[in-house]
Amino acid sequence: MIDMMKKLMLTMLAGMMMLGAMAQEGKLTVSGSYKGLGDSVRVFLVAGSGEMLLQETRAIDGDKIDMAFDLNDVAMLYVFGLKDGQLSAENGFAIPALPGEHAVINGAGEDYTMGGSQFYRDYDEASNLIKAPQEAARAFMKECQNKFMAGVPEEEINKEFEEKYPALEQALADAVLGYVKAHPDADASAMLLSDLGEDAEHIKEGAALLTERARNSVAANMYKSLLAAIEKEEANQALQEGLEGNLAPDFTLNDINGKPLALSSLRGKWVILDFWGSWCSWCIKGMPRMKEYYAKYQDKLEILGVDCNDTVEKWKAAVAKHEIPWLHVYWDKEKGDNPLEMYAVRGFPTKVVIDPEGKVAKVIVGEDPAFYDYLDEVLK
Repeated sequence: MIDMMKKLMLTMLAGMMMLGAMAQEGKLTVSGSYKGLGDSVRVFLVAGSGEMLLQETRAIDGDKIDMAFDLNDVAMLYVFGLKDGQLSAENGFAIPALPGEHAVINGAGEDYTMGGSQFYRDYDEASNLIKAPQEAARAFMKECQNKFMAGVPEEEINKEFEEKYPALEQALADAVLGYVKAHPDADASAMLLSDLGEDAEHIKEGAALLTERARNSVAANMYKSLLAAIEKEEANQALQEGLEGNLAPDFTLNDINGKPLALSSLRGKWVILDFWGSWCSWCIKGMPRMKEYYAKYQDKLEILGVDCNDTVEKWKAAVAKHEIPWLHVYWDKEKGDNPLEMYAVRGFPTKVVIDPEGKVAKVIVGEDPAFYDYLDEVLK
């Protein structure tokens, strides 16, 4: 039906206040039979705002599904089987979660159907209609990711992406908008717009096709939240781009020994602000090469790791486990400065390069090989 792990992350990263329709309280019930889950599952319930409402392990009776959730707004429900105690991303299902509705799930793997109340019957029909263009776009994105992991130059991947992806995106939009145009009053149409991902233009086009009732339904809150997240992402990107060439915003956070450390105290060297967390696999994967460059340019360079979204204990344990040799500070959400807002951090890792005069030279989001080419260019 959908790329579940990707959609889970997108929903969690939305991080915006819910807009639009009034919430309604109710119980979502889910029943049916899904083969191969085992004797326990990992359940995630994620609000359209990105808030994790529920994350727990539940015992199940064979292939039988029998679950209930109290809701006061639209959310996404993810149910993954567990294999040897580890989450199996290929074995599970994901469905919209609406208060007061009943979903019946039957199938296995990605081949499952949604039945039950009218909303789920409609959404199942709609999902099948957009399945082919959705899978084509997903396969292409995975191909690009595989090429990146294999070391294909980013410029080459970007060129191919710019040449091929717009047509795939348009095909998906045509399928979604075709269903919405034919079913303008269906809650499933309002929900389907969120399957357009970051395509804000077509989401707005689809919203204009909905009846007033559908636009103000609880289901519509999902695409409205997504649009809000897209707008915030664009604003953050503009803010990051505006940082380059200007004095780096200063902040003071406690270091790993509990003592205050000000960013401005590091002037005179090139500084890399590394926004990371122990939970971020890409952050951890990049550590070995970061260590190489820290050793290579340690007479000119300082790295300040800013740990985000960890407990103090997990932060310190990760620094020790991975033997990270540079300076570290901890961002406490409850008090003190907020460098994530100052630097409009919109993904992890984010690396901010600051020159010896204290000005932002470059901002790079993600673990990008171009970052190291840039360091060689300015530090050689």
